[in-house]
This record gives sequence, structure tokens and C-alpha cells, in this order.
Amino acid sequence: MKVAIFGPERRVGIIRNESVVDVNATYAKYLAETTGAARAQAQADLVVPHELSAFIAEGTRALEEAQTAVEYLWSAAEDDRGLLGEQLCFKLGDVELHPPVAKEARIFCALANFYDHMEAASKNSSAGDTSEVLERLVKGGPKYFLKDHRAVSADGQEVRYPERTKRLDYEAEVAILIGKRGRDIRSDDALPYIWGYTLHNDWSVRDNVSFGPDFMHSKNFDTSATIGPWIVVGEELDPQNIPIECRVNGEIRQSGNTKSMVHDFAAFIQHLSADTTLYPGDLVSSGTPKGTAIDSSQQQPDGSHPETLFVKPGDVVEVSSSLIGTLRNLVVKAAN
Repeated sequence: MKVAIFGPERRVGIIRNESVVDVNATYAKYLAETTGAARAQAQADLVVPHELSAFIAEGTRALEEAQTAVEYLWSAAEDDRGLLGEQLCFKLGDVELHPPVAKEARIFCALANFYDHMEAASKNSSAGDTSEVLERLVKGGPKYFLKDHRAVSADGQEVRYPERTKRLDYEAEVAILIGKRGRDIRSDDALPYIWGYTLHNDWSVRDNVSFGPDFMHSKNFDTSATIGPWIVVGEELDPQNIPIECRVNGEIRQSGNTKSMVHDFAAFIQHLSADTTLYPGDLVSSGTPKGTAIDSSQQQPDGSHPETLFVKPGDVVEVSSSLIGTLRNLVVKAAN
């Protein structure tokens, strides 16, 4: 099942036959026509909410009832209109898809979590202590940083090239969504907390790479986290065997798999939930495999990297997985 967020009200939809179905309104129609419920819309708002975080929090019941309603709409409904005559089904090309990120969700991003990425960066470094620093990042427990949920961008949206950079990088990643509230979760118990899977392009400013106090500044700017295009739910995917690729202007740059993560998703769930509650809709992103511009560029004596492989305005960047979908974004010059 592919769960998307669509339209001006950012409602939950299910992708079906190249269309997006409004699951909340469809479930209300299903109840009214099959049970004669007097307050079908009110029941639908409780069981199949239209807002993503509430929909996730309802768990398996919401998914099952939504699926039942969509099947009914396509096979047995009297028509394709809602209780008030509203449109229920929209062609993908006719409706805007938003990043499938719940309100106030935290976006936890794994740091230094693919050894081949860190190894390549180390080999291309000219700094004497870079190898030692990267080894410290890889060893030990999981490490992460946060992306601002208000800075997300969607599949097809133009990505703003920050004025402060000449070296904008891409990072193809897989992200999981947390499905239920939990704290102090053991890694052995972590898998039931994974609700679904999506893609993440972790755009990064690389002019002055530092793992110090300014690191978050290089990771957060408007449109700096492209997430989507939807969430794959209920497909019984193995979180540690999901392929991921990145292409720039059609040229493949990255090709990896989550099986190569240094710390797997279960380890991150345990780490992040220690003394801290995880909530439905929180995202955990995998980190990225080798092939980024920075790990593929030889560092110069002054500490900078050649601009050649970094993206520029006019470039088209695609992050894809055969099990999830494709994110495609045009990079554009910043316009205030």
C-alpha cells in the first residue's frame, strides 16, 4: 500500500491505479452505504483520520478499514462521490503530493552510517587527522543529527540552491516512519515500531565540512530534506535489504542497500528511544552510501573540494528505490 499526502488540505490518500483516493471521505461513504450509519463522517474521523499523524497512530485498524473502503469504491460503490458530492479520486498528475511528513514530526538522520561512504571520504581527504576523525564517527554507537520538519520538500518540487554555498551535495537515503509511541525500546523489539518506508534526499552544504557546532547549519535550509513521494506500508519489506540509488542528470552516482548500514534501524530505534519517547510519524533516515560529491572528490590542500561533482542550478537529481519509488527534483537558483 502506498500512502500519500495530497491536496490543499494535506489529506491522507492511498495510491491506486495511478490515482489518489481520499481515504477519510471514502470510508465515510463506505459506512453510510453499507451500514446506514447515521454519523458516518464522525465515525470516519475517528477510525480513518485525514491527518497523517492521527492516521498512523490508529495503527492496523486504520490501514485495514482504509483498504476496505478503497476496494469498495472501486468495485461496489453506487458512484465515485462522497457524502456531500465531493470528489474522492484524483489522477496523480492532477493533484499536488506533499512530503509525507506528519505535523511536528522529528526527522532523525543517521550520521556516518555507511562505511563505504566514510571510507571513500577518508581516502579523498588531504587532512592528516581526517581518517582518525571518520573512524571515531563510524565506531561506537549510532550517531545522528536533526532536520527541521518545516524545511522539507516534495517530489517534483524545485530545490532551492542556497546562496551561501558553491558545493551543494545530494545524499540518497531510506527513511522509516515510527508507527507507535514508545520509550526505552530494545533493538530486539524494534521492528513492530516501523510503520512504513519512504525516500529521503538529505541535501547538504559542503563548503566547510565540520562535525563541530556548525554541522547542523550545513544540513538545514529551506527545501533541505526532500521526502516522499509516498510511504510504502504493509508490504513486509526487510528494512535491512532496501536498494537505494541516486542519479544526477541521468548519470548514476550512488548505488547501495540498507544492508550495508553500520548501525541498522533497530539499533537506531533503541538508541533514539533511550529515555526519550518516540511518537507516531517520527522519521529515522538511514544515512547514505558512497557516491556523494564530497566522498568522490579529492580534497585540496586548502581543505576545499573541487566543484565539479557538486550540483548546480539546472541539475535534476533523482533518488530511487525499486521497492519504494522515485524522488525527482530540479535545483534552482535561490530567489528571495
